[in-house]
Amino acid sequence: MKALCYGSLNPDLIHRVARLPIPGDDLFSNDWEMLYGGGGGNAAVALATWETDTILIGHALGTDPMGAWLLETMARPHLDLSWVRQDPGVRTPHCVLMITPDGDRTILSTGYDDARWQDVPERSWEGIEVVLVDGYSEETGAMVAAEAGRRGIPVVGLDAAGATTGVCSLVVWSRHEHPDEEQAIGLAADGHPVILTGGPGEVAMWWGGQTYRTTPPPVTSIDGTGAGDVFAAMCAYGLASAWEPDRVLTMAAAAGALLAGRGRPAGIPPLEEITRSAASLEVR
Repeated sequence: MKALCYGSLNPDLIHRVARLPIPGDDLFSNDWEMLYGGGGGNAAVALATWETDTILIGHALGTDPMGAWLLETMARPHLDLSWVRQDPGVRTPHCVLMITPDGDRTILSTGYDDARWQDVPERSWEGIEVVLVDGYSEETGAMVAAEAGRRGIPVVGLDAAGATTGVCSLVVWSRHEHPDEEQAIGLAADGHPVILTGGPGEVAMWWGGQTYRTTPPPVTSIDGTGAGDVFAAMCAYGLASAWEPDRVLTMAAAAGALLAGRGRPAGIPPLEEITRSAASLEVR
C-alpha cells in the first residue's frame, strides 16, 4: 500500500499544567517536551507505523533548528520525507500546547498565516493508492484532492472545509469544529460520506444512504492531541484496503481512542492492538 499525506507538519511544544489559563494568569507547567505534530505529520507517522509506504508533502519548513529537528525526529521506516522543502526564507511553524491531567488542552499555532504550501510533483504520484489532505492546507489542499480524484485515487479530508469537501471520498470532521449533523448529512447526500467524531462520545457516519454510529472504546485520556489525525489515517488505510463502512468506522474509532489513552510519546498504537479493540465495538 502507498499513501500520500498532504498537510501541516510542525513541532509541538507541550506543557503539562494543573489547569488551563484564564486572562491574567501566570501559570507554571509541571513538565514539558517537544514532539512532532501537525495533521499531515501525525497522519503520515501513523500510516508509516502500519507499514504503509507514505509520502509526506505540505508547506515548506525553514532551515532553522526547529525544521532540522522535526525532520530528524519524524524519520522512520516507510515514511518518505524527501519531498518536504526547506526554505531559508521561512520560519518553521510550531504549536504550543497546554494539557491538563484529564487530557483537556489549549493549542496556540503560529507560522501558518504565511505558510508556503508546496505543489505535488508529478513523479510523486506514482503508485499512490490513497490520499489524506488536512484542513490547514486550504486552497492548495483542495487542488491536491481534486488531482487525486482525477486520477481515481480515494481521498480522505481531515477537517476539510470549503472546496476540499466536494472532492473528497470521505470527510472526517470533529464535532468541535463542525457540530451540525444536518450539514454532514447534506454533504453525504451529495455523494461524499462524512464521519463526525466526538472525543470519547459517539462517532457518527453517513455513507451510501446509511447511518452508522459507534462509541469508542473507554480509555482514560492522557492527551487527545493527534487522535483525530490518527482516526483519519485509519480511514485512509481502510479506503485503500476496500473495507466495508462499518469496519472503517470501528477501526478508526479504536485507533483514535487508543492514542488518546496512551499519549503520543508512547507512539502510534500498532495495527494488531487496534484490531483487537475494534472487535469489541458495536455499530448501531
